[in-house]
Amino acid sequence: MKKKYGQNFLINKSIVNEIIEAADIKTNDEILEIGPGNGVLTREIINKKPKKFITIEIDKSLKEKLDSLFYKKNNYEYEMIFKDALQFDETSKFNNDFKIISNLPYNVSLPLLIKWINQLNKYPVAKKMILMFQKEVAERILAKINSKKYGRISILSSIFYDIKKIIDVDKKNFFPIPKVNSVVLVFDLIKKPILEISNIENLQKITLELFNNRRKKLKKKLQTIFSNEMINKNFLEEIFDLRAENITPQMYCKLALLLKKN
Repeated sequence: MKKKYGQNFLINKSIVNEIIEAADIKTNDEILEIGPGNGVLTREIINKKPKKFITIEIDKSLKEKLDSLFYKKNNYEYEMIFKDALQFDETSKFNNDFKIISNLPYNVSLPLLIKWINQLNKYPVAKKMILMFQKEVAERILAKINSKKYGRISILSSIFYDIKKIIDVDKKNFFPIPKVNSVVLVFDLIKKPILEISNIENLQKITLELFNNRRKKLKKKLQTIFSNEMINKNFLEEIFDLRAENITPQMYCKLALLLKKN
């Protein structure tokens, strides 16, 4: 195990069981696990006998331990890949919409989530994700309008996934013990989101622009981004005196569509 990979291995079996229960693994499911580590989740996923199961692990020093879990599983489409998960193309290995189950490495948790959201314009997609984040990141994902933690990731994730917290995980449930507590979230894909995924690039642009200096009112930024005609036609003056954290996901979707037309 190498410290540079930000690995903290889950050691509490009861928490593992809750994660597996939330995943609701069926025999025809295709499963991706990121960072199997000591194999505590991996073993339970294999016990459910999904149709396909792929693990992505960056630390090759864990190969021997993980190999033992996959021994004599030749009748199933199970595969271990040693690679950086940020560089892995899920669509190259899955034929159907798949589930992701992961105790995410803290240092890449948000980039991975954003990657999977961006991937929704491809096929297949992650239809369900059971992901463990450090508590502060989970709070940002779950944050609602008008709160200090509400930001770009709150908007991007909530537009495309229905997200629920299932369990708080104390840091003592890991080895080595990290400095922070964790939270497990379940993401269920919204079949008809309020914004088509083809517009996500503009959604990212507008959220980045408005949350830059998030405490400033939006008037000057909106006047810089949109023409006066666009502002007047779409009544954007109504949000001039608001700040980025005061804008609903629905309004951000509207602004993303206007940016496309601008």
